Amino acid sequence: MYIYENKLKENFWNNYNNKNRAVKYQFECNLRDGNIDLVTIEIYQENYQINAIEFKLSDIKKAISQAKENASLVNRSWIVVPVERKKVITDKYFNVCRQNGIGIIYVEESGRWEAGLLPKFNKNIVLTQKLLNFLMQGYC
Repeated sequence: MYIYENKLKENFWNNYNNKNRAVKYQFECNLRDGNIDLVTIEIYQENYQINAIEFKLSDIKKAISQAKENASLVNRSWIVVPVERKKVITDKYFNVCRQNGIGIIYVEESGRWEAGLLPKFNKNIVLTQKLLNFLMQGYC
């Protein structure tokens, strides 16, 4: 069971990116007001995609709200929660995430993760100066 959100981030990231799947990434990226917990650029099926990831231990409504905000800025928007929250997500929030195109990732204490719901791929992202800076230089 996770007590600190930072440990969730660390365990997930070490497992998720262990083979350098992210070409570029930044934690606490300010593509929007309040920062996105993690933004990654990855190559999938020979195309680049930008992912926004929000980590939460308990405030699922807030995570979903943040992921909804992120969705217009990136190709895929995700929430990452401890696996212990899976039943709550399935019972209360799964349909909301699906309707809004938000992906869900569940993380075990070991860092092992599973995608519970794949996000909708957004082809029409908003190109902002902050996003351009991140893409070109890597700084948000």
